[in-house]
Amino acid sequence: MRPFATVWSALVPAATSYLLLTVAAAVFAVIVRSRRFTVVPALFVSIVDAVLLYSLFLVTYLVAAPQPAMSGGAVRLVPGTDLGVALQAAPGDLLPWLQLVGNLLLLAPFGALIPVRTSWFGSWSRISLGAIAVTCGIELLQYTVLTGRVVSADDVLLNATGAVLGALVSRPWWGRLPQTLTAARPRPRHALQPQYARSGA
Repeated sequence: MRPFATVWSALVPAATSYLLLTVAAAVFAVIVRSRRFTVVPALFVSIVDAVLLYSLFLVTYLVAAPQPAMSGGAVRLVPGTDLGVALQAAPGDLLPWLQLVGNLLLLAPFGALIPVRTSWFGSWSRISLGAIAVTCGIELLQYTVLTGRVVSADDVLLNATGAVLGALVSRPWWGRLPQTLTAARPRPRHALQPQYARSGA
């Protein structure tokens, strides 16, 4: 548990600092977008973008941070192996369970927010394929570049499942932000003028 606690203790100050930068970026984005759209849609879009950006930072940190490899081999292609490791863990050893929960939640914010932000991901097949592609890329990176990591089929299944569950939560709002932005574009000034003013009368 000590190396795992070390990773999290290092994450806290980094996450706090990046949170401040993300908030500043969101405020700047609201100011810029308010020139093209009305304030409320610009605020909503900027918040969603900020959450996605912050989630990307957390995922990158957790994936790249060095951790001790779990027992049982560096590559686990049999689904359920990680669950078996958790079930066989010593009493009080929460690390395997925390890793399972963490893998389930890793891509959940992206699964929840990307279909809301981008209409192209407004289908279950695209969300699922996108999640599988991302998690397979993560596992490939861990296998080829990072050290002390376990490449596991359970990671792929849990990451993809978490993304789909996140998308399920946000299902009523898929594609809403692009539609909101389109409707929120200010009308041209001449369109707001009376007909006689536009005709020069």
